[in-house]
Parts: sequence; C-alpha cells; structure tokens
Amino acid sequence: MSITVVPAVASVIASVYAGIDVRHVDDGDRCALDLRSLDAERRALVELDLRFLAANPSVPLENICARLDTYQPRNESQEVLVSYARKLLSFNDASRGAGLYMWGDAGIGKSHVAVSMAKLFMQQGLEPKFMIADEFTFGTQLNLDSGQVWIIDDLNSGYGLGSRLYKSVIRSIHDRGGRAFVTSNKPYDVLMHEMFVGEGEAERMRYEDRTKGMFKILHVTGESLRQETAWYND
Repeated sequence: MSITVVPAVASVIASVYAGIDVRHVDDGDRCALDLRSLDAERRALVELDLRFLAANPSVPLENICARLDTYQPRNESQEVLVSYARKLLSFNDASRGAGLYMWGDAGIGKSHVAVSMAKLFMQQGLEPKFMIADEFTFGTQLNLDSGQVWIIDDLNSGYGLGSRLYKSVIRSIHDRGGRAFVTSNKPYDVLMHEMFVGEGEAERMRYEDRTKGMFKILHVTGESLRQETAWYND
C-alpha cells in the first residue's frame, strides 16, 4: 500500500513510524509512502493522521502525528489534563453539553492534545470540527447542529473573530448537546471579560454561568518543549 504526500509530511511520518519506505516521485515534489512494512495497527494510525491532515491542511507539521498516548505529562497539571481529556472522550450522555478549556503558556502541548482529541473522536466514528481560532473569518460557514464535536485551538483573544466562533459553538453545544475542547494562552475569566466588552456585566455573568456548568477549566503549566528540543540545542 502506497500513499503520496509532500516531502515535509513524508519526513515527519517516517520519523514517527519506523520502517516506512519513502520514495521521491514527480521530480522530488512528492513522496510515496510504502506502508506494507507496518502492522495493521500502525498502518491504521498513519491513515488516521493523513485523513486528519487532509481535512485540516493548515495544522503545523509538528502536530500531524500527535496522539494522546505520546503526550508525556511532566507535572501534576499535565497529568490532570490527560485524565480529564480521557473523561471527556468517554462521556456519552448525548443530552448534555460537555467540554474542556485548557490554558497555559506556549510550548506545553496544547495543540498536540487538541489534535489528539480530534483524532480520538474520529476513531469513535464522529466527525469533529477542528479549527484554529485565528483562521475563522466572516466568510466561514458555521453549520451548527445538535451533538457536534468542536476542537478550537489557540483562542487567544476575546476581541478577534475567533470569539464569534467560540460564542456560537459553545451556545449551540450548551443548548443542544455536544462536546468541545478549547485551548488558549489566557485564563478563562480574562478571555470572557474581553469577549463581553460593550455587552454589559449582566450578559457576561449569564453566559459564564451557563458555560462554567459545562466546561472543566484547566490551568496547565510547564516549560516550553519546543525550546528544549530546538535544533540549536543538539
């Protein structure tokens, strides 16, 4: 079995799944991945990675092979994150909205976990909607329905268009059931104050009361893994 991808993607896949044969094709512009050396389980994981990437081509290369079981907690807050992530994945009351809001410094694995969650929901037969908050625009179509799963990554400003995405999605999930996983660099309360500037304190409090009954809010700490593993440290 062979799959054709761009060289950068082939390099990441081959570094994660040892034994894959990589061949350059189309004058080096593409690479063919030969998956025949992989067992059925690892082959299914590669196919899941590539299916997720095809649906979300703007995902950074560092996260295309992200899986929750390769996220290695380095302190108690990260262990708590993994525990609640698995709890959200196993929560099966379709009549209730449920979600996690994870915030913390850059480089601690927020996007890694977000991508991992999307893939695990895919393995459950669901169709999670993954979106990086800054990519939401006025032209983005939001087809909100009951029971949806949303992953919103890098929601770092309550003043931008990403706040419109967040409000629409979270209200829909609260009212009609579904799941949400949101990552941010900002504390939840700070983001809420930004989102409701001009709308009044009563409106913000009403909204927060509804969403805090649905969300588990997690402050995750740690040092930046990107800086620790930078090429210049080798």
